[in-house]
Amino acid sequence: MEQIRTGQDIGGRDLFENPTAAFRPSAYWFWHSIPTEDVCHAQLADFKQKGIGTILIQARLAMSRDDYLSPAYLDAYRVAAEIAGKLGLKLGIYDDYNWISGHAGGRTVVDRDDLRERHLFWSSSGGAQGEISGVHPPFTRKMGADIVAWQYEGSIVEWCQWTVEAALLHPSVGIDSLDQVVDVTARTFVVECDRTSCTYLFDGVPAEGQMLTVFVSAQSTTSRLINYLLPEAAERFIEVGLDPLVEVLGDLVPDPVGFVFYDQPAAGFYKWSQISGDLGNSLLYAPTLPDVVSRGTGETFARALLALVRDVGPETLRLRAQFYAAYSALMNGAFSGTLRRWAEGRGIVLTGHEILPHVSSWSLNGGFTSIDPRVALAVDFFGIDAYRHETAVDCNNFVAQLAPKLGDSVARSNGRSRCVVETYASAERTPVRAAGQWELTLETMRAQAIRLHCLGTRQFLWHGVYQTDGRDNDPTPFSNPRFDFGPGINFEPWWSYHDLFAEETARISAFIEGATPRTPVAILYPLHTGFAEGPRHSHATHIGAWCEGLLAEGCDFMFVSEADLATATIENGRLRASGLVFDAVVLPSVTVLETTKTLHMLAVFKAAGGAVWSSGERLSTVCDGAAGRAVGTSIHLEGMPGKGDITALLQSLRSSGPDLACHSAGRPWQWVGHEAGGWWRVVLFNDGASHLISEISFGDGFACEVWSATTGDVGKATAFSHLTVALAPQEVQCIRLSETTQKTTVQGHLEHQPLLAAARAISLVDGWSFAPGPDAGFVPISVVAGWETQGFAGFSGTGIYRLALEIGDEAEWVLELPEVHTVVAALLDGRQIDRRGWRPYRFALGRLLPGVHSLELRVANTAANRYYINTPYLGDTADKSGLSAAPKLIQLAN
Repeated sequence: MEQIRTGQDIGGRDLFENPTAAFRPSAYWFWHSIPTEDVCHAQLADFKQKGIGTILIQARLAMSRDDYLSPAYLDAYRVAAEIAGKLGLKLGIYDDYNWISGHAGGRTVVDRDDLRERHLFWSSSGGAQGEISGVHPPFTRKMGADIVAWQYEGSIVEWCQWTVEAALLHPSVGIDSLDQVVDVTARTFVVECDRTSCTYLFDGVPAEGQMLTVFVSAQSTTSRLINYLLPEAAERFIEVGLDPLVEVLGDLVPDPVGFVFYDQPAAGFYKWSQISGDLGNSLLYAPTLPDVVSRGTGETFARALLALVRDVGPETLRLRAQFYAAYSALMNGAFSGTLRRWAEGRGIVLTGHEILPHVSSWSLNGGFTSIDPRVALAVDFFGIDAYRHETAVDCNNFVAQLAPKLGDSVARSNGRSRCVVETYASAERTPVRAAGQWELTLETMRAQAIRLHCLGTRQFLWHGVYQTDGRDNDPTPFSNPRFDFGPGINFEPWWSYHDLFAEETARISAFIEGATPRTPVAILYPLHTGFAEGPRHSHATHIGAWCEGLLAEGCDFMFVSEADLATATIENGRLRASGLVFDAVVLPSVTVLETTKTLHMLAVFKAAGGAVWSSGERLSTVCDGAAGRAVGTSIHLEGMPGKGDITALLQSLRSSGPDLACHSAGRPWQWVGHEAGGWWRVVLFNDGASHLISEISFGDGFACEVWSATTGDVGKATAFSHLTVALAPQEVQCIRLSETTQKTTVQGHLEHQPLLAAARAISLVDGWSFAPGPDAGFVPISVVAGWETQGFAGFSGTGIYRLALEIGDEAEWVLELPEVHTVVAALLDGRQIDRRGWRPYRFALGRLLPGVHSLELRVANTAANRYYINTPYLGDTADKSGLSAAPKLIQLAN
């Protein structure tokens, strides 16, 4: 991964005009088979021409596992890297087959059964005998038979080495203290087992009112996933999965191949017939775990285990928090720590992302709701990020969400900033998520990328560009590349417009790079509450409510950890942590804290004039001994924060930098940050369908520069007292400003897409002809309905509209297209005027002489209508295509 420059040149004009690969879109290059050299040349050159800066080769399920890492695969990998380097592309090593890092396409566990995942299951009963049975991976099975076959040899889930690890007698209801719990591990044995179940027996009889809870570990015999608690599993993964790639690349490491990217390392999220209690999935188990847990909790392993699934009295929340902290630290060190040491030894950067239970959501656990993230490399995002050199997160679909904001936060906590955001599309009109969204438009993709940049993204990583578009008449997910998390954007008809998207969004990212964000509010990341209370606790939804509420009022924020607070300083009533300055700290339904140092820092901050707000449940446990001690908050909200609460908080904070007011029904997306030299940067983006008006003021006057993300041009500084910014739908503005020492009364107006006089508009309704592609014949067509309703329902590609345009008066003319699905190039008299990939679709035709002119509009839709034919993914109606409202010809005033 390209190293980001530091110093005075960060975010300077040179970088803005010509963004480097670190800011340009990147993409997974899906290999569905081993490519030829010609394919590598053609596709990599195409990716480069379309503005992509970084490529990660990813072998997908359509490729045979036998081909993955074969000599032919490695030879092609080397060829592709050489070509990428000559083209000026950067390359990253995607570290596995399909995804779930660590298995190396199943090679890690070949002849090493001891490295396969081993799990802890439990069962409770009132008798001396019990069983573990019906173990199954619902998370995997939901994705279909191909995924089950990829993860499990023979598509079967089988187990061996059933071992009792803990057994406890305890009251069946109402455990008041751990003194009522009796460890009977030594008296409990597995008496019968097979490949799918085991029976255990306690050599006594539970008394009346007692219950026996038994924890049994088992080793998988068929899973290709590894035990992430074992550093030797990570070492074996490196030996068979990563070293062969690095060795064949040779001198191409570290340039152009500069980083390794891991993806969702996680063992199976198992359930079974007897599962009960607070923990929703099985735990990984390793021989080192009992000692690690005992040291972390000060309690025996058996008693600590019981606290995970049952209430054991006042110590329950503390034991849960400390157990998962120890468990996560062991897992993080064994897997991520081993990878980091290897990467540093090879001179490359380690990045990638774990499972994010909040994917596609603002709620901390609003994404993968079927799993308990505490059992995986998840929850402790700050701790995990300490092992990375660069931060990466996962993002699902095309809505604003928590991932980039949390990614930026953990990066800053660990001495960096911003993050890479992998974005993939899961189907919204079918339950088969892998079917993806071939109906994706470039406008939708661009809007999401800009939102992500405003939320903390440096680089947009697309999932992905395809080697092939797959097969017709085969709706099978995953194994048919067409429905392997479509779309493959390079097979979209609008792909030739991707360079417009790439250049603009890269400049927006480079513009943001030059400043530190203004984030007056810090949200405490409630790690130990998440550990202790689990994913369904109210802290998850309270985080979502605070995030959405603050952004709706135009206030940026950042997450901080307890460790960040412990090392923070307070200056002039403001908290300085993670390189940022905060006026307020918010506690979202925090019930458990790790340390009293956090309480102390919050109290000092509040006493210095800072605002400390909390919502939801109140603090009940501090793990280092201050149980029941309250947080001294300025305001506590019993319920979710509402609009009035957010407004009250923001009105209590001091202002700094420029003021942004919104004078329209909606509010644009905004990002505000300050440079070291006193200048400020503002990004405003209208992702809606109506014009938005914002007003910028700054002291008694300010100097203002407009930086065009479209062209890279930087305007001259002009002084204003107020600046009104009018944003057309989908318009973005990058503005740099600095407070002046002299008062000015000049009021400015910034409007790149002014509203044109409707009275001057000529509606071009009649006389159009249409051809579905360059080799097809032309037929009459209506421009007030899409071509999908006029006999071309299955056509995806570039449709050509033609009109003999009669001009009566010599004048300056503008062509406006009210509705285009989805991109368009305009040609006049055989000469291309321009291309548009998103609204507003407006073309300056220049000064036209009277007479008849040839107008041609080349419109490309999405691939959905072509690829969804004869599949269950089509939906009720075909996707809109082409023009669906009459173009308007507008004469400008002379």
